[in-house]
Amino acid sequence: MRNLRVMNAALLCAALMCAWSGVAAAWADDKNKSYEVSVYAIRATKSNSTISPELKPIAKSLKQRFNYAGFKLETKKNGKAAKGKTFNAILTSGYKAKVTPLERKGDRVKLRIEITKKAGKKEKKLTSTTVTINSGQFLPVGGWKIDTKSSDVLIVAVSGK
Repeated sequence: MRNLRVMNAALLCAALMCAWSGVAAAWADDKNKSYEVSVYAIRATKSNSTISPELKPIAKSLKQRFNYAGFKLETKKNGKAAKGKTFNAILTSGYKAKVTPLERKGDRVKLRIEITKKAGKKEKKLTSTTVTINSGQFLPVGGWKIDTKSSDVLIVAVSGK
């Protein structure tokens, strides 16, 4: 009877060690996997209703969130970043985006997004937020003036997978 208890305890310990090693391996695997990141710099305008072909899939979302008629893709940056590592994208007119993938659960991705604009020799932080979105979905943020010569604004759309 005592030998049976010892054997059961040994089997339980072995099963727990196997389970833990599987969890640890999955965590390490997720940490090493890279995330695909896309950042679009979009010029929004009221002077025309032209929409860049690449923006057609998100045009409805842009129109709902921002009171502009035209949307021109100024810059498109695609890349990869490991979990917890930052993807940097130089945009237009001194703007910069920093996107850090934090986690992936099923078809949802958690990203930290920071947008800055060069102000002299420094960078002025315009927004810093953490969001969870569907994998591949673009989240548009912004509405910052691009230049003093027009009423056009910059919208930054960020996606991760």
